[in-house]
Amino acid sequence: MALCLSLIAGLFLYSLPLQGDLAFWRPPFVLLISAYWLLAQPQHVGITFVWFSGLLLDLLYGNVIGQNALAMSVTAYLLKTQENRARHLSLPFQCLAAMLIVMLYQTIWMSTRLVSEDIVFSWPIFYPALSSALLWPLVAGSLYHLQRIFR
Repeated sequence: MALCLSLIAGLFLYSLPLQGDLAFWRPPFVLLISAYWLLAQPQHVGITFVWFSGLLLDLLYGNVIGQNALAMSVTAYLLKTQENRARHLSLPFQCLAAMLIVMLYQTIWMSTRLVSEDIVFSWPIFYPALSSALLWPLVAGSLYHLQRIFR
């Protein structure tokens, strides 16, 4: 139940309209939420769940089918390979890990967009990595409390 509620909340937060340059800073909430659940409940959440979450993002926001799904599943796979290490990180290192995860996700996502669309690469695509690092304590803390409520 907590997993579904947090995914819906992530989709809602991702779809909030932001004006101007603030839109560049929007963190990929669905990725952050999926990464949290991937580490917090590895017996229930796996790479398949993360792939379906990315596919849902593709369908809801009109992206080429599979762009978010590919980027999120590759990121989830790499996070899953470091699962034991990632669970025991202190909060500052968790923030750094969240930033690196989002940078990897953004790089893969932008690479698929460069192949499928006629766009120009720009550095603001990495702004969400910085905002994700800053928001990670709030996201992880909220999801931890939600998990405890629905236990």
